[in-house]
Amino acid sequence: MPGTPKISRAEFDAFLARAGLDLGEAQKAELFGAYASLEMLCERLHAPLPLEAEPATIFTLDGPPA
Repeated sequence: MPGTPKISRAEFDAFLARAGLDLGEAQKAELFGAYASLEMLCERLHAPLPLEAEPATIFTLDGPPA
């Protein structure tokens, strides 16, 4: 589990306010802790993949069965 998010708690609270979420302090604290995981997943999503990460097989459709 990653540590703390790259943004400050004040920035995170601003995100929640902009989204219109009215949450309690306990809910905000829990989401702030999970935000670090979300940042990590977003970084991984946008990272380039090596050629070895491509699937070994390709599936094609020949058309509907006769």
